[in-house]
Amino acid sequence: MFQTAKELVEILGIETERVRLEWISSAEGTKFAEVATTFTEVIQSLGPLKIEETA
Repeated sequence: MFQTAKELVEILGIETERVRLEWISSAEGTKFAEVATTFTEVIQSLGPLKIEETA
């Protein structure tokens, strides 16, 4: 399922780095925080979406 989502994002012209799937247990609060922080940094480094709007 993740591969399909990643392919769709690529077809739409969106950087695949903007999609991430992590399996994290509810008992892994520290891991969740680390993943969220890292992913936020990646998204911020990519900047705004660069998609042209079509009519």
